[in-house]
Amino acid sequence: MAIPGPRLLASAIVPGTLGALLLLNAAVLTWRLVALIQAFFDSRFELRAGGLGLTGLAVIVVITVLPHAGAQYVGGLAGSTFADVFDGAVLGEQSHARGPVPGTDARMNVLLVGIDAGAGRDHALTDSLIVVSLDPVGKTVSMASLPRDLVNVPLGDGRTFAPKLNSLLSYATTHKDEFPAGGMRTLENAVGTLLGIPIHYYATVDLGGFIKMVDAVGGVDVNVTQALDDPKYRGYGVTGNKGWQVDVGPHHFDGTDALAYARIRRSVGQTDFTRQGRQQEILLALRSKVVKGGALFSLPSLLAAIGDTVSTDLPPERLPDLAVLAGEIPAKKIVRVVVRFPLVHPAKPGQSKYGAVQLPDVAAILAMATGLFSTPGTAPKAWDPKATPLPSADPGTSPRASGSAGP
Repeated sequence: MAIPGPRLLASAIVPGTLGALLLLNAAVLTWRLVALIQAFFDSRFELRAGGLGLTGLAVIVVITVLPHAGAQYVGGLAGSTFADVFDGAVLGEQSHARGPVPGTDARMNVLLVGIDAGAGRDHALTDSLIVVSLDPVGKTVSMASLPRDLVNVPLGDGRTFAPKLNSLLSYATTHKDEFPAGGMRTLENAVGTLLGIPIHYYATVDLGGFIKMVDAVGGVDVNVTQALDDPKYRGYGVTGNKGWQVDVGPHHFDGTDALAYARIRRSVGQTDFTRQGRQQEILLALRSKVVKGGALFSLPSLLAAIGDTVSTDLPPERLPDLAVLAGEIPAKKIVRVVVRFPLVHPAKPGQSKYGAVQLPDVAAILAMATGLFSTPGTAPKAWDPKATPLPSADPGTSPRASGSAGP
């Protein structure tokens, strides 16, 4: 059954509706103030002049104005947030080619990109790449995380990108002669080609701003299944030289700790692949907090954090339907995959000039994706690493293969 609350809220903050509601709010406030003053000075009643009467009038006026002023403030903030979030700008790129538009009963595939543009970097890198696919028919979600150190990724136009995948967005943005579609669309095409699906939309999240988002909803709850200790972690918000540690068990993370949990990779037994799994955990914990309604109590701070942190080309008019889906899909219908060995495997020494990288088995990745991103209405299949044959050869391992792109 559809949940009316999320749909109504999402419908109300769509720009066209929001503008009309703000005008209505101002009109109702004006009408109430006129009626109040008219009643106070009605000649049929004795005028209560003097300080007491005026004080009473002032109190009533304040009580009348406050809820309307609050609604106007939140509405204005929501409008400002929309302007920031839906402007489509990524790394200063104001325009880029748009992806295909999914049908109402088709899967909607969104590429989530965590951008690390922290101090000390001369260019931004994509710290995390997660494809989220929503099936509106079967009411399921499929998630796939890609290694940021993946090389030789097919671009969908006959070329491959030789360097690490996490540099493609920045490189394509600054080399329009090679990538006329723009940085983000080039990245979407590459990820979509690798997985054999169209990428319809993107959403970028600035890692520093992610902390504000988590704090705005009052933190997130995570059940840690393996103790972590990274003494060299120096991420956003972490001060001193103690790194970051966490014990096994349930934890309530603020923004700084949530980001640290999602990012550390130097703890014993941890890799980029286990890190990708933790990133998915944090996203689902944040989703759970918002869906349960806890975020509504801090809506202004959440809107401000989103406006400073998120950018997307998702059409605002799709928000009401997505809000309903978010509330309807339980955790057990979210299927998660981290693309790891044997779908990818590390390059041998001297095999790539780009350092420690992962080489894709494109055929195996496509086979996995066929089950994960299933036909709408059919249950997605979780990937079984044991059922995937080990790569017998190193496909596309040449760092400068024919038709490659990049430095």
